Amino acid sequence: MNRLKTAILLGACLLSFVAIAQQAGPKNMKTENSQVTLGNDGNTFTFAGRCPNGENYRLVSYEMAISGTSHSFYNYEGPAGKGTVSTSASPKTMAVRVCRQLAEIINQNYWE
Repeated sequence: MNRLKTAILLGACLLSFVAIAQQAGPKNMKTENSQVTLGNDGNTFTFAGRCPNGENYRLVSYEMAISGTSHSFYNYEGPAGKGTVSTSASPKTMAVRVCRQLAEIINQNYWE
């Protein structure tokens, strides 16, 4: 009798494991696909996320040749406002700046 109960218990555990594994798999695949759609084409990168205060932000990083030299630009939108700036700052740094409501986002060569 004990062997029968043990077999039934193991069978039930196995079935529940299979049911849980089937539901966990597709969710991971959907997350990976949605991240790929943000995209980049080698020269342009799009970053989007949520600021610590709960508001959304968007950054588009690209390079443009001006007078024969390449310059980095960001098109941004978030709590700090909306605009375009020329800077060599990293995307992580720009995300922090864009998330600050009163941040002053200025061009790299502001003092020149």
